[in-house]
Amino acid sequence: MSEPKLRVLLSNDDGPPNEEESPFILPFIEHLEKRGWQVKVCLPDSQKSWISKSFMIKDHIKVSYYHRETHEVSYHQRDESDFVLLNGTPATCVNIAMYHLFKDMEFDLVITGPNFGRNSSTIYTLASGTIGSALEATICKKKAIALSFPFYSRNYSADQVENACQQATDVILQLWKRNNWPPYGLFNVNVPLTSERAMPVELTRFHHAGYGSLFKPLRNSNGDASMAGADDESQVRLASEGGNVHQQSFRFAPDIKAMSNPADAQPGTDAYCLQRKCISVTPMIAAYQLANMDEDYGVPKL
Repeated sequence: MSEPKLRVLLSNDDGPPNEEESPFILPFIEHLEKRGWQVKVCLPDSQKSWISKSFMIKDHIKVSYYHRETHEVSYHQRDESDFVLLNGTPATCVNIAMYHLFKDMEFDLVITGPNFGRNSSTIYTLASGTIGSALEATICKKKAIALSFPFYSRNYSADQVENACQQATDVILQLWKRNNWPPYGLFNVNVPLTSERAMPVELTRFHHAGYGSLFKPLRNSNGDASMAGADDESQVRLASEGGNVHQQSFRFAPDIKAMSNPADAQPGTDAYCLQRKCISVTPMIAAYQLANMDEDYGVPKL
């Protein structure tokens, strides 16, 4: 049986292709196109990580285009292969793309990512713009997959990126062919950057985690937050997601190393799976799930 050629809407939260903040989006798109998939792309025009499924309701959303050949951005579309950029959130990109920019196209699937680094554990999944935009697609009654590429060294190779693209697409096709989507749900998929050609694929649940302060006061004019002891992925994500600051203030500076590699990750969780460099597939629901309603919370039931 030949491989299905899916019609895909693709978005992310890292913004248009660039080596510093969004290095995986272009190789993944090119990989899908080589396999004959029809891909339409709508991305935030800048870094929009940690923004979840939010909308900036006072903003007027403006359209620009990323030209794949020149890597330039302009207000005019030069070629049908140009990526659409919006000055909005990831969820905004998905909604406007489906109902306005590509309203005449019936998508088989919405893929958000590949995210620059992992989206595992509740601390990431509740905040991720990559997952937030997939949630938006789910609420709009589309099948959706949030995809992330964890990495363990910033010296990853182009071959490792291509390997992740290959294995991610294989997992996506497996989910698509099985066609057993969670009711009102989606899949969160993490594919590590490794040279292993057949990484084990595991069905996982979220590792439940918490954190303390996410911010640090700036102590010098450069606004540099200390990243001493952080691993490669932590340093890159902190540098790209923290932004640039030019005045005395608080800087977004979480302990990403501790958040990404929890010491208490249990077997069966996404965090434990990624520590072993396996592919994590987590079925999730587009909702805040209710706690046990049979507990006595001191509030009468109707």
